[in-house]
Amino acid sequence: MAIKKYFCEYCEKQFQDTPSDRKRHAAGTQHKQAKARWYDSFKPQHHNPIPQQQPNQPFCFHFVNKGFCRYGDSCKYFHPNTQQQQPITTTPSGNVGVSFGNLPPSLQPPPEGGYSYTPFVDWG
Repeated sequence: MAIKKYFCEYCEKQFQDTPSDRKRHAAGTQHKQAKARWYDSFKPQHHNPIPQQQPNQPFCFHFVNKGFCRYGDSCKYFHPNTQQQQPITTTPSGNVGVSFGNLPPSLQPPPEGGYSYTPFVDWG
């Protein structure tokens, strides 16, 4: 007899539908965070002022890498406002571009000339 599959709509994941698997999934951190984000999407949005970074206040590593932080507004680290539009700037050469501020290298766009490509050589 085949075991049924269960699809969690909060996490958009599928797994075997057994009581122990459901319990383990519901107790997981990813499920709890996904469920909290889903319920938070129905809360009325209040106009919050743009958070200002304090001098020498480091970025929240988890927020920058994952896009959310379990501590939310009470986090002691700075959460950059990703919904704020980046200002348009003019470079000395006259090109119009977007200022990416202090984004970590992993979030910055690729260089204008692209990345260098080294072809794979199979010596075997």
